[in-house]
Amino acid sequence: MRRLVGALCALLAVAFVTLAGVGAAMYWNRVQLRGEQAARAELAPLAEKQIPQVFGYDYQTVERSLNEVYPMLTPAYRQEFQDRATNDIIPQARERQLVSQANVVGVGVMTAQRTSASVMVFMNRTITDKSKEPMYDGSRLRVDYQKIDGKWLIEYITPI
Repeated sequence: MRRLVGALCALLAVAFVTLAGVGAAMYWNRVQLRGEQAARAELAPLAEKQIPQVFGYDYQTVERSLNEVYPMLTPAYRQEFQDRATNDIIPQARERQLVSQANVVGVGVMTAQRTSASVMVFMNRTITDKSKEPMYDGSRLRVDYQKIDGKWLIEYITPI
């Protein structure tokens, strides 16, 4: 009889651990799925708002415009972007008196996880220099995002 009670207790313990594991896996799957759904819902409008700020500037206020962009970037990408802005974008904008106007014409979420995602952005840009001759440019960009401290930040922008 004691063996039967011992075996029954062991069987119940195994069943409890198994059910707890299944329950935890289902909970984690739900957390991941909700995070993915939230990322998809948040990032398309966010990219539509942020990308024109990243690519749009006026040579007279380019430094101020870019200073407003830096907080949108992850720390690693921020440093790279600041270096490129300081060495290339700002000097060229001033020298050539560039005005860049960017408009997002389409956005789609490519991949999404709870803390990272990639968004495809279709952007039209008009660049005007000293000659006042506008140049039109259409671009496709892959914008990678990372969620840091509850905030989505641009991790990298890749022209496609």
